[in-house]
Amino acid sequence: MDHDGDRPPPGFATFTHTASGTDTSDTSTVKMTWNWSIRTPDTTAELNQGEMGTSTPDLDVRCDKVADPARPGCVFHKYKPTWVMNFKKTPAAVAHAWLIQSKLPNHPGSMTADKPMKYLPKADKNQHNRDPQKNRDVICPSGWAAKNGHPDTTVVTDIAPNDTASCDEFAYAASYNSGGMPQSMDGLNEVASGDPCVQSYATRVKQGEWHLYDDERIAGPTWQEVCGRSSMSSWINTTSMASFSGAFAAGGKYHLLDADEYWVKFPEFAHCEPARQP
Repeated sequence: MDHDGDRPPPGFATFTHTASGTDTSDTSTVKMTWNWSIRTPDTTAELNQGEMGTSTPDLDVRCDKVADPARPGCVFHKYKPTWVMNFKKTPAAVAHAWLIQSKLPNHPGSMTADKPMKYLPKADKNQHNRDPQKNRDVICPSGWAAKNGHPDTTVVTDIAPNDTASCDEFAYAASYNSGGMPQSMDGLNEVASGDPCVQSYATRVKQGEWHLYDDERIAGPTWQEVCGRSSMSSWINTTSMASFSGAFAAGGKYHLLDADEYWVKFPEFAHCEPARQP
């Protein structure tokens, strides 16, 4: 390699790491040791080498075979990942989640408000043995949409021929933020039923244009509520979270375990000012 005679030849620095703290339990924390070495182009021998110390807690790695025993893995577990709902496919569900997160004082899942969503996995994987379905049953009892949902709720039988009205809740049932999660089990926003939640419904004004409305049959929201309940297409409701568990949370790349925190973001609404909304 040619170089200016007035300058020393370039050097090469190599950084590697080793792990310690692994064991055979279902969950283990791994501390990283960072190593460095330096050499110049005219020698293959290392001129100097040493350790930079071990990782801080924020950079420790957690390995587990709990989230998905078939696919054990490791993550930087202090990192809070961000879940982005699919607006193009399910705009009504995203609008509902954004409204509740933005307008209510508990701001579930908001990075701006520093109010992360706390993940509640399946009953056999959380400390309280709480089935997330029980949270949903509090906010959205079976048959609620058919009996009590707004009659102008739009279903998308053009996409799913058997589509019906469904109850969509936010914060998610599979979270400690859910209004259905008991305070005695570390629930953050317990309510006795979905009735005190902000009530809304989703209707399609025309192809490609959806509106989310207050349910005018009851008193309007005070915006001091802690949860949201909306009547909308079952296909939209289900599809909006279709990839959450398998691609994002427990079975996904982030290996979320009980009470792990994450953010929920809605980029398409970033330009909106919730304080100006009625």
